Amino acid sequence: MNRFRRLILLGANLALTQAQVAQAADCLSEPEVNGLISFALPSVLDGTIKACKPHLAADGYFATRGGEFVARYAARKDSNWPIAKAAFLKLGTSGDAKLANTMKALPDNALQPFVEAMASEMVGSEIKASQCTAIERGVRILSPLPPENTAELLTFVVVLSSAAGKGAKPAKASSLPICKTVN
Repeated sequence: MNRFRRLILLGANLALTQAQVAQAADCLSEPEVNGLISFALPSVLDGTIKACKPHLAADGYFATRGGEFVARYAARKDSNWPIAKAAFLKLGTSGDAKLANTMKALPDNALQPFVEAMASEMVGSEIKASQCTAIERGVRILSPLPPENTAELLTFVVVLSSAAGKGAKPAKASSLPICKTVN
C-alpha cells in the first residue's frame, strides 16, 4: 500500500509540474511583467505626453517637467531590457515558430526600438483627450517615487487587475496573460 501511495503522489507531482511548465510558456510571471513595464515605461510616458500635449496647459507638469520625468525612467532602460526582451518574445511569438525564430534572431539594436515604438503607440492611441488632465495629475503624484517603485506599483496593479478576487470580477482585466501564482 505504501508503494501505491508513493506512486500516486509522484504522479500527482509530475502532473502538477507539467501543468505549471505549460502555463509558464503561455503566460508572464510577475517579474516578467515588471521587467516589461520597467522597460516600456519611458516610451509609454513619452507617447502619453505627446498624445496629451495639445490638450493640456502650457505650464502644466508634462510641459514643464515631462522630459525630465521620462529621462529618469529611460536611464534604467538598458538594465531592464533582458527580462523585457524575454517577456516580449514570449508574448509576441507564442504559437508561431517562424516568427519566434525571426524575432529571436534580431539583434537588440533592431528589436528594442520596435518594442519601444509599439508600447508608445499602443498607449498613445488609446488615450482620450478627456483623460489627459487626470493622467498628468497621476504622473505628477507618482513623480517623487523612484522609477523602480513606480514600475513595481504598476506591476502590482496590473497583476491584481488580472486576477478575479474572491468571486468579484475586476472592472477591466489586464490584456497581458499573467500566470496565476499559487499561495
